[in-house]
Formats: sequence, structure tokens, C-alpha cells
Amino acid sequence: MTVTGNLRTAAPARPRAGGLGHVSALDGIRALAITMVLLYHAVMPLHFGGAGGVDIFFALSGFLITTLLLEEHDRHGRISLRRFYVRRAVRLYPPLMITLALVFVPIALLMGLGYAAWGSVMALFYLMPIGAETGADTLSAYAHTWTLGLEEWFYFVWPLALVLLVKGARTVQGRRSRRALAVAVGAAGLLAVAALSVEASTGHMSFILRTCALFAGCALALVLHHSTVAARTWHGLAGLALIALSVMRSSLAPLSTVDTLAAAGGTLLLVFAVLRGPDGPIRRTLSLAPLTYVGRISYEIYLWHYPVLCLFGVLARTDFLEIGWIAIPVSIGLAAATHAVTKPVVKSLRAKLPV
Repeated sequence: MTVTGNLRTAAPARPRAGGLGHVSALDGIRALAITMVLLYHAVMPLHFGGAGGVDIFFALSGFLITTLLLEEHDRHGRISLRRFYVRRAVRLYPPLMITLALVFVPIALLMGLGYAAWGSVMALFYLMPIGAETGADTLSAYAHTWTLGLEEWFYFVWPLALVLLVKGARTVQGRRSRRALAVAVGAAGLLAVAALSVEASTGHMSFILRTCALFAGCALALVLHHSTVAARTWHGLAGLALIALSVMRSSLAPLSTVDTLAAAGGTLLLVFAVLRGPDGPIRRTLSLAPLTYVGRISYEIYLWHYPVLCLFGVLARTDFLEIGWIAIPVSIGLAAATHAVTKPVVKSLRAKLPV
């Protein structure tokens, strides 16, 4: 869950020459997603349907990454893959390395040195989706990093594909824009159909095929980038209703592909409403300062919360439900500290990158 946080100017309700800018309500959507995931894990073994928060992150990440790439192309007539990957590494690796370094010793002492070393390697090189997909992952303190791995895999595929799709164009519009949109929609659709088929035939969800949400976010970015289509209030309400449906369904029964698709689809409607709809209670609520702050540190919260839950659970020899009330606040505190420490470093390194 490594949704970018690069967009920094005043929030518009319509496209403008300066780009998307910083939209506070998108931070609020991040806060909604991380809150769902925290509750999902913190109440185990009770069942709360918050796992769809991952798909909210995926859809939002696909949208933001694609928007950034399209805006770079419009400004410079090209997309620099080198700059993109360096910026991603500068943003994502410092918090990840700090988290892995600080949890290594306690995990090694409580769970074994080999366990800590192998889990760190799997997380650091974004290999955990393989363990999650095959069911071979027993490294529970690191298991949550499967989502980070999927996003990194996406980063290696989609920016390169977009460069090839828009190559030679001064701006991403016309035939090339339609071609890129067709690829994004096709990828999202094929992955969604494959996910439904795999679940129907095996009775188990595919973790890797949940990347359909990432490509759905890409499709929305392409639709909105050169369009002035306006949203209505009902788009935001429908988006929230779909997310709520995902939570309710997956609280009453095991998480299914239908639930993840509902969460992703609801996110797309919510993003559309926030960016192109009238100002109203939804946007204002999502823009509240406490929510936007949680959204800005959501990546660090995600990194910290699961190892802390596991360590507290081992120490207390109990379920997450019994220790979640203290483990989650500790995780948020560690995330805030990690964000505060790495933010100036990230800012300094990014300032040195070529335009």
C-alpha cells in the first residue's frame, strides 16, 4: 500500500493547466482505507470486513500514479522511467528499511533469527505475494507486505506500458489516449474475470489478481485527464455505499472477489465525486485535518501495524483482539515518528532529481 503523496497544490474541482494538485479529500480516502485494514487485523479472531481497504489503496494508487505520469508527459513531452523509479525508491524504501531494521531484533529474539532474516528478505525485495498466493507464507509478522509487493510489480509493468502507448505524442490525447485507456480497461477486466473464475473453480481468492483494482484506477485517470465530465452528488454516495456493502458482506462471510471489486468500484466513484463533483459533506468530511494526517502517514502505519500486533501477541500469548487496543496506538505513534524522520530526507533527495 504505497499510494503516492506527491500532489501538492490547492485542490481543484475541475482539471487545470497546473495539474491535479494536492486534494485533501484523497488523503481522507487513504485514512478510510487504513482504518478498515487496522480494524480488520486488530479484532482477530473476530471477523470485521475491512480487508477491502487494500483494494481502496490499489484503486487510488493506480489513479494517482497514472495521473502523475500523464501530467509529466504533458509538461515535457515524455515520461522519464528513470526519474519515476528513483522517486518511488526514495519515497518507499526509507520507511520500509527503518521498520524492518527496528523490528528485526525483537522478531529474532521472540520468533527466531532465521524467521526474522527470511521475512526481512522477502519484504525488502517485494517477494511476499508469492508466499501469499501459494499459501506457503508462514512468516506472519511480514505477511502484510504482499500488498507492497503487488504494487511494486505494477510499477514495473504499467509505466513502461504507458511510455510505449503514448510514444511520439506531444500530449496524451486522441488515438493514443484511447489506446492506453483500452489497455487499462482490458487489463482490469481480464484480471477481474480471472479472479472470479479462480475463486469459482478453487474456492479460494487469488491475491495477485486483485491487481485489477490498480488497473481500474489507471483507467479512471485516463478518462479524467483530458475530460471535463462532471460528477454528481450521487456518485459519492454510491461509492460509499459500495464500500459499505463490501464491509458488510465480508463481515458476514469470508472475503470474496465480489467484495474486493465492490471496494475498488466504490473507490473509483468516490474519487470521481471528490475531484469533479460539487462541494458537499462527503468532500468536507474527507478533508478534515485528523483524517488527512492519518492519510498522509498511512503507508508508515501499514508498515508498522502488523509486526507490532504480532510481537505484542507473542509477548502476551493471546489473540490480536486482546492486545489491539494498545498495539494499534503504538503502531500509529511509530508511524508518525518514522514519517517525521524520513520526510525531510525524502524531500532533500527529491530536490536533487532532474526535472
